[in-house]
Amino acid sequence: MKKTTLLVLAVILVLGTALGAGAAELGKAFLWDGNNWTQVSTDAKLAYIFGVGNLADFEVAAAGKNPAFARAFVNDLQKMSVTQIVEQVDKFYQANPDKMGTTVIEVVLRRCTTVCPSEAK
Repeated sequence: MKKTTLLVLAVILVLGTALGAGAAELGKAFLWDGNNWTQVSTDAKLAYIFGVGNLADFEVAAAGKNPAFARAFVNDLQKMSVTQIVEQVDKFYQANPDKMGTTVIEVVLRRCTTVCPSEAK
């Protein structure tokens, strides 16, 4: 429990820092993409994935209808370690420098789950 709390706080800190740096316009959602991902440490990447997974666990537990996003994180991603997920995201951005605008969430869902089909080559 203590480890989860620390990780959630780390995610909040990382996201808060990114937002505070002028990354989002008022009223517009801010989603991490390759530009953000490649600028942070491995610990921050791990915290991000842990935080998203924690949110998915919460959604599944709280919702009568499980959203596909949460279901993907709870069912598909439990088969991979957080480090493996981070490695997949890193590989995508390294292999696709022209796609740095692709959100991290999209990369995770396309590369690590069955919810979103993989991008056509």
